[in-house]
Amino acid sequence: MKHAVAIVGLAALVSACSDPCANTVVSKADSPDGLHSAILFQRDCGAITGYSTQISVVAKGETPTGSGNTFRADDDHGAARVGEWEGSWASMTWLANDRLLVRYARKSRIFEQAANVDGVQITYKVD
Repeated sequence: MKHAVAIVGLAALVSACSDPCANTVVSKADSPDGLHSAILFQRDCGAITGYSTQISVVAKGETPTGSGNTFRADDDHGAARVGEWEGSWASMTWLANDRLLVRYARKSRIFEQAANVDGVQITYKVD
């Protein structure tokens, strides 16, 4: 019986440490050479946080897990314009095989703006 209680307790502890967030893909754009994909997604981490907008650059065919590796922002409690996905508005456009333009809403609260991901140079523009 003691072992069963210990196993249940350990399972509860492990599940409490797992990532409570969920990613929902909003849009995807493949690089002109087809080697990379830029994926814009909404990240929802539960009732006490708002939605965030995140972008990951990944090898084509991959799906991002966890937080975005390229761009992460939220609407700063309603200060920034939001997209249809209820996170701060953003868009992405490939300029070349290794150059991505990310546009995002003025007044967004920025948490990540990587300049280079997997050989792709990222440029940012506030709209």
